[in-house]
Amino acid sequence: MSKPGDPFVPAATLVAGIFAWAQLPAVCGFMLSSTLAGPGNYVYSIWLGALIAVVGLGTGVPSFLRGRRHPLLLAGLAACIGFFVFGVLAHGAYDVVCRAVYDSFD
Repeated sequence: MSKPGDPFVPAATLVAGIFAWAQLPAVCGFMLSSTLAGPGNYVYSIWLGALIAVVGLGTGVPSFLRGRRHPLLLAGLAACIGFFVFGVLAHGAYDVVCRAVYDSFD
């Protein structure tokens, strides 16, 4: 059983939030270079980031609801929620970034 001050859940939430954002270069630069559509498939990167962010939220939200306010937990939740907001409201910018990353690896 974890102790109340244990930083594992906050750290895991933060890592998931970082990975949700950091998978962009891998998917857009390396993986999409082998498809015919190339960076036009950037939506797959958004879906992958969303799945990773869901893991982060699933890890961090119960701890947050129990009253933990660890700085790593708050940063991780902000990164996960921020990914969803950006993916929904600014996915056009994600397309531009994905094409730029793709072109830099091409």
